[in-house]
Amino acid sequence: MLSKRFAQVAIGAAALLMLAGGPALAKKVKVVPGDPPITVDIPATWEVSDSKRGIEAKTADEEVYIWFESYKSTQYDKLIIEHEKYFEEQGVTITAKPKQEEKEHPNFVIKKSDFPAPYEGKPTVLRYPSVVPRSEEKRNRLVTYWTSPDGDKEYADELTKIMKSLGASIDEQ
Repeated sequence: MLSKRFAQVAIGAAALLMLAGGPALAKKVKVVPGDPPITVDIPATWEVSDSKRGIEAKTADEEVYIWFESYKSTQYDKLIIEHEKYFEEQGVTITAKPKQEEKEHPNFVIKKSDFPAPYEGKPTVLRYPSVVPRSEEKRNRLVTYWTSPDGDKEYADELTKIMKSLGASIDEQ
């Protein structure tokens, strides 16, 4: 009788943990302080650390790296030089101009640049989505995304959720 009751409690607890696990699978991380702050939901299994202008997140297998940075428009050139140096040190070669897209929103413009950038002779996905506010008083946001084509596919759902959470946070501004 005791073992049957224990089994029922254990199954119930496991089910409760699985149901409660959905929202707990992501951690809300502050990218830009403020009221309200700009945040992004990063999967709990990813490693997150602070960077010079924001945060860096990477998958446990180090297949995907993504940076979220906040900067003043006057800092853009310096920021890009730092990125070029970093990727050069990693062995990534940008081989041509990026493919670019822009999407207009009421309070900001989203610009996306996809760079052809092989690593050790193999293709990679090097993407720079940026959020440029229409107000000069607000800081720009740059997201840098680097992975292999396989990683891009494997983590596509998680990355979509990450970017949607960032978009929702920016929309609150």
